[in-house]
Amino acid sequence: MTCIPILTLLGGNNQEMILKKLKEEGIVAVIRANSHEEALGYIKACISGGIKAVELTYTIPNVVELIKYVSENYPEALVGVGSVLNKKMAKDAIEAGTLYVVSPGFSDEVNDVCKELNILYLPGCMTVTEIMNALSKGNPMVKLFPGEVFGAKYIKAVKAPIPNVEIMPTGGVNIDNIDEWFKMGVSCVGVGSSLLGSRDVKEIENLAKEFVSKIEKIRN
Repeated sequence: MTCIPILTLLGGNNQEMILKKLKEEGIVAVIRANSHEEALGYIKACISGGIKAVELTYTIPNVVELIKYVSENYPEALVGVGSVLNKKMAKDAIEAGTLYVVSPGFSDEVNDVCKELNILYLPGCMTVTEIMNALSKGNPMVKLFPGEVFGAKYIKAVKAPIPNVEIMPTGGVNIDNIDEWFKMGVSCVGVGSSLLGSRDVKEIENLAKEFVSKIEKIRN
C-alpha cells in the first residue's frame, strides 16, 4: 500500500492543521538518541506501533540532517523538532522539513520565526503566567514541562480559569497513568523515557501499541 505524505492528507502545512493532527494522534514520541541509527530504530518502532508523531530533539547529533531524512523517507510521520533554544535552531529545523517546533521554555525569537513561517510552536510552560504569555503570543497549545513536577491534577486546575488552552504534558506520563492525564483535560501527551527507556526496538513497538490502544479506549 502506498503511503500518502502527511501534508497531502492535511492539505498543506499550517498551524491549525498540524495542531488538529497532533490532537487526533494524542501522543508524541520524544526521541533522544546518540546517533541517527539509534534514532531511526526508535522512529521505526514507534511508527510500527502506531505512534506517528515524533519529536526529534536537538540532543541528537546533527538532528537537522535527520529531520530532512525522516521527512523525505517516512511520509506518514508527523515530524517535529524539540529542545529548540533559539532562532537559528528553529529556522534550520523548519527549512529541513519539521512541521512543529517544541521548546523547554518560551522564547520570543523562536516564537517570531514560527509565526513568520506559519509553523506551530509548542513552548514549554510551568506557571499560569507563562501559559497566559504563550497564549497572548498566538500559541494555542503549550507543553507542560516538566510534567512530573505538577502531576495530572494541575491540568484541571489550569483549565478551570483558562478553558481554551491546549496542554501537552511531557515528563511524568507513562502507560499506567496516561488515563488520568486525559481525564484531567490534556489535548495530547509527550512520552520519552517511559516509551524508549528499554532501548529495545521490539519492546518499544509493543509499548507504542499499548499507548495507542489505551488512548483510543480513554477517548471512546
